[in-house]
Amino acid sequence: MYGKILVAIDSTPESAKVLDQARGLALATDSQVHILHIQGLEVLGGLIGAAAVVEDETEQEAGQLVKTAVDGLTAAGVTATGSTLETPRETIADEILAQVKEIGAGLLILGTRRHGALATLFVGSVSDGIVHQAPCPLLLVP
Repeated sequence: MYGKILVAIDSTPESAKVLDQARGLALATDSQVHILHIQGLEVLGGLIGAAAVVEDETEQEAGQLVKTAVDGLTAAGVTATGSTLETPRETIADEILAQVKEIGAGLLILGTRRHGALATLFVGSVSDGIVHQAPCPLLLVP
């Protein structure tokens, strides 16, 4: 039905729910799953001097997160692959949408992170950035 499902995960505990939904849908529809984890980069400074880049996690930690997710899906009988990317935090939604198109996903699954109103105002929400632009069906997992 979907063919390929793109699943965007982060390092929060809520990603387990996202992976549960992906597993169930992939098995029910005989779809392949591609796990995507984007390392959000925070660029500090840069206007007057050298910019400092702050990462939420190391490349190794990001890779292990994806490997664990792929291994879990594979053990459940799902054909799964995965990748990690780095991008500034403000372009994460755009990067996910680009990956949907690149892999030809028929479904995008991601979690909804609950920021407070003030945090959402300043840092935005990845799911909000995607919901009106998704080129395929979208499943948001609370």
